[in-house]
Amino acid sequence: MRQISINRRSNRILYNVTVSLEASIFPEWLTFMRDDHIPKIFATGCFSGYKICRIADESTENFSVAVQYFAVDEEKFKIYTAQYAPALQKEYVARFGSSAPAFRTVLHALEEGEIVSEIEPSKN
Repeated sequence: MRQISINRRSNRILYNVTVSLEASIFPEWLTFMRDDHIPKIFATGCFSGYKICRIADESTENFSVAVQYFAVDEEKFKIYTAQYAPALQKEYVARFGSSAPAFRTVLHALEEGEIVSEIEPSKN
């Protein structure tokens, strides 16, 4: 059996934004997120990474997307929600209105791990 070295982290905050989309507006929405919205979020200095994921088992006409942002720390996340989020959310609603409604969830990661190396057992 192989041994696996795991890099564990805890206490990270994930800011999850789930969006319901019609397939017809997805290309416009994704371009907006990549070229405008996400760069503005990163310009705040409050986040260190993100993922955009399509939620599985959805129809082809309408589907949901989860955008997960990784906060630098809890203090930075509080700064983001107090100082930056209202204006960015208002801008998003002005652009998409009810055609791409979003709801937000804050997740506190209890533990997170990734494989950093696999160690072959010694053969004696």
